[in-house]
Amino acid sequence: MKIMVYSGPRQLTVQSAPELEMKENEVRIKTICSGLSHGTEMSVYRGLAPFFRRKYDPDTRLFEDADNTEIWQYPIRSCDPGVWYMGYANVGEVIEVGSGVKNVKAGDIVCSSAPHQSEVVKAETDVIVLPAGVKPEYGVFFTNLVTTFNGILDSHIKLGDTVVVMGLGVLGQLVAQMAKMSGAFKVYGIDMFETRLNAALENCCDKVFNPKEHSDIAKEIRKLTSNKGADVVIEVTGNSAALNEAVRIAAPETSVVALSWYQGMIKGLDLSEEFHHNRIGIKQSQTNNIDPAIKNLWDDKRRTESCLKILESLKLDNLITHKIPYDEVASAYEIVDKHPEKAIQVLITY
Repeated sequence: MKIMVYSGPRQLTVQSAPELEMKENEVRIKTICSGLSHGTEMSVYRGLAPFFRRKYDPDTRLFEDADNTEIWQYPIRSCDPGVWYMGYANVGEVIEVGSGVKNVKAGDIVCSSAPHQSEVVKAETDVIVLPAGVKPEYGVFFTNLVTTFNGILDSHIKLGDTVVVMGLGVLGQLVAQMAKMSGAFKVYGIDMFETRLNAALENCCDKVFNPKEHSDIAKEIRKLTSNKGADVVIEVTGNSAALNEAVRIAAPETSVVALSWYQGMIKGLDLSEEFHHNRIGIKQSQTNNIDPAIKNLWDDKRRTESCLKILESLKLDNLITHKIPYDEVASAYEIVDKHPEKAIQVLITY
């Protein structure tokens, strides 16, 4: 089979490796396509991922410096144990099932959190069988859809709300569409790249703003909302300037949902004015934890079932901007790294 190997930051090659062993509760999957992440995966590509040098203590839930034996060392192979960050939006066909597998069969098209490689082996419980009516390439959105679903749950959107989505990459595009599904009357999008703005306008947004062309978007949102501000702001850029603007855009006594992963210390965050006087909250949202207030209703099983249904109704065609053959995977990363203005979802084909 073929795997990815990092020999250093931005040094990525495709190499051959022996077939993976399979246990009785696992399935073997021949990859059809996989989706490239602009966040976590790119921080790994650039050699900047904090978890290369820091570790998370599950007991204290604090990050600490890793010792020398725990620091990631190059080369890093996509099939190495514990390597979860070299792809996690894999779609493929099941070609073999273990003797203990009950609910997945050969021929099923499944998505899973698995790396960019020609073949993967996953536990039956870790794969999602795609509905018959869903194109395999749409399955690459499933992992991000679970993340954005949590963002929607954390935002508590109400019927008639005005929602502003800051950042219209893959996550932002999904969030904007789901905000409309959740009852928002108006959804406004903000991004610096025209490709993303145009896709959002075509799919769901009522109006979009490019910060390069609008000097004070917070004031423009006030004009559109009778000076109230946005009922819900969802920040999906991971940029401190965007988080500052999100605080300014939000209506008093509301919260900004930070769906971004901020990949280091945030410099220039200003909490002296609107944040203080308008009593704005900042709520972090991510994949692994559901809002405790509704966790008794929204377990992982229900969230998965809901995301599969939503996947069938989302507008996704114009979000796939590139399809790159696996042997040229390094060029896929280069597109996102050097030309993010051209890309939304980069698809790797096998």
